[in-house]
Amino acid sequence: MRVFHLFIVLFIVLIFSGCVDDSSGECPVDIENNFILKFRYVSDEPEELFIEKIKRVDVFVFKDDGQYVMTQSADLAALTSFAGITLDLDPGSYRIVCWGNASEKTFISPLSTNSMMKDAFVSHTALRSGTTATNGDTLYYALDHTILSPSLKAITVSETVIERILDFHNAFVKVQVYVKGLVDKNPQGNLLPPIVEMNGVTSGYNFEMQTFGNAVRYLNTTAFEYISGETVAAITFYTPRFKDDNPIEIKIKKSSDGSTLTAINLKDFMRENNITVEGIEEAVVPILVEYKEASVEISIPEWGQIPVDPEL
Repeated sequence: MRVFHLFIVLFIVLIFSGCVDDSSGECPVDIENNFILKFRYVSDEPEELFIEKIKRVDVFVFKDDGQYVMTQSADLAALTSFAGITLDLDPGSYRIVCWGNASEKTFISPLSTNSMMKDAFVSHTALRSGTTATNGDTLYYALDHTILSPSLKAITVSETVIERILDFHNAFVKVQVYVKGLVDKNPQGNLLPPIVEMNGVTSGYNFEMQTFGNAVRYLNTTAFEYISGETVAAITFYTPRFKDDNPIEIKIKKSSDGSTLTAINLKDFMRENNITVEGIEEAVVPILVEYKEASVEISIPEWGQIPVDPEL
């Protein structure tokens, strides 16, 4: 009888001996995550810039009918190790929405098991708090439609894991305002940097990256920079995407008393200077406001977007 038991044990060992090698594709494996998303961002330039541009990703999974399934996030440390994320999903059809760089200036609507994708949104935190915005986050967006077939429940590694590349797109416009020649001093005689105000900026997006919501007011003080051999007051605002035909107004204000010196209709400025933000991945609107003795000139700065290091 003991010999018979020994024979049975040896038989079982021989049957499963092919599964000792981890490289075997025929062995049962315990797969915790069956879906791998690799993140990618390619701008108007040919090189891949994901980790340079995006420091955090929030992933939202919905069923094909829009019902919320789950959320998963990856911070800078995780993205530096692997520019992607792994998920464990049942077979089915999914819509996966990703927001990159949603930080302290971005509010993401709370989601629960009864939530629907059509009701989800991101907006500026200033809208929620009823305050002015000093700036916005440099948001990026990605959307994927994925079908996971029942065959993913098979027992081999090659059949259980599906891998996709997800391309991110820029979800903000960079508005650069430069001011030259404005003399505004405090009682001690020190030159004060002007304040720039932007009105008419849409507050956020739904989860299909369509802008919506009430307008947010941006307001912040410029900083003096050394550009092309001159001291210039400068500020950059990051806003949600807007169209060339937009209602945005930019005001230049004195820091000493808050009075408005110049108002700029952004739509008119863009049209007069052949600037478009539509269909441009890295959309930038540079504006130079130059105060002279008897006039104010509003134009595109000659130096473009490249500041000169004062030490050079």
